[in-house]
Amino acid sequence: MSITMASPPQLKLVPREHFWVSGIKRGFELTALLPLYVYVRENLEALREQKDLEFTIGTSTIVYEVKNEEIHLITGWNGSRK
Repeated sequence: MSITMASPPQLKLVPREHFWVSGIKRGFELTALLPLYVYVRENLEALREQKDLEFTIGTSTIVYEVKNEEIHLITGWNGSRK
């Protein structure tokens, strides 16, 4: 058996209460979290301190903002904005 070593995450996901409440009510999928994390990590300087950013993968959408080294999850829904 081999041991896999990994470094700790560079960014922290911080869900707001509304994110969880709206997610439970809407049956929200969390499949966009990993692509969102990768996107923010690769574009951190351009996104830093902007408010109410929207990220969609087609099947789900997340509204978020980046503060310091944290991705604040504001709300989300299934599907994309129409």
